Amino acid sequence: MFVHFGTPKKITELQTPNRALNRVNREDVKMVLIDDEQFPYLGLLKQHKFNIDTLNDVTSLTTLEAYDVILCDINGVGKNFSEKYQGAYLVKEIYKRYPFKIIISYTCLNFDARYNEYLKYADFSIKKDNESEEWVEKLDMAIDMVSNIEKRWIRIRDYLLDNNISLYNVMLLENNLVCSIENGEKKGFPSTKLIKNLSPEIKSILISFAGSIAVKLLLPYEQN
Repeated sequence: MFVHFGTPKKITELQTPNRALNRVNREDVKMVLIDDEQFPYLGLLKQHKFNIDTLNDVTSLTTLEAYDVILCDINGVGKNFSEKYQGAYLVKEIYKRYPFKIIISYTCLNFDARYNEYLKYADFSIKKDNESEEWVEKLDMAIDMVSNIEKRWIRIRDYLLDNNISLYNVMLLENNLVCSIENGEKKGFPSTKLIKNLSPEIKSILISFAGSIAVKLLLPYEQN
């Protein structure tokens, strides 16, 4: 049994004026665009220094492990997950596997209200043919969200509680995260002791989050 003494640290303790974040630029944040057709603004977005890879479709969610922002078409992709709802259903599956990643759904078609059950898991929804300036704005907003450690942890915290992880264990994990960042321990989170009794799915989410840019921004850079 893991015993904790003292007052646990909270994620808000990382958002202080004297804690400087490592600078995040557009090219620092890895994005992936899932679309079975040519995306009209891809070249333009790359000209704006957004770091975007492309996939025609996804057959395994592990393909998305390395990305902090995921842009997903609603039609023509995700048929391996749902023939009917396609990319909309894929959005929900991505959220379930990576609740801390930023998801942008888009389409050039109208869809009925039944899709809302799945699209509510996207952080933004946008029309594919909207002006390029709106796309640039949305991607910059996504980068701001990526770099906010507090907001991204709160998403995971809510996810853990929704999946019946006790408030006490969530508190210990939050303390573990804050202490690891404050001490500059790149491999301090998640503690093996804290996650040993969690499901493989929950362990995977926490380990993936530890490798995300949100955490790396608050850790010192690796020395060559």
